[in-house]
Amino acid sequence: MSEKSIQTETIHRRSFLKGAAVATTAIGAGAAAGVAQAEPVEDTPAKSQKQGYHETEHIREYYRLARL
Repeated sequence: MSEKSIQTETIHRRSFLKGAAVATTAIGAGAAAGVAQAEPVEDTPAKSQKQGYHETEHIREYYRLARL
């Protein structure tokens, strides 16, 4: 390889890596901006649901299987 082709290859490689770094940063900034604009979800239970501990079929099955 000639010295000129090695220099050209090095320049192309550097340009590619710089472009990849800029693109990655831009994508990360865009993703962070999208997350910051999300609306908070209300964490209120439905009124029809009971509050506190209550035994369900799933819990009864667990107790039945856990007995020794």
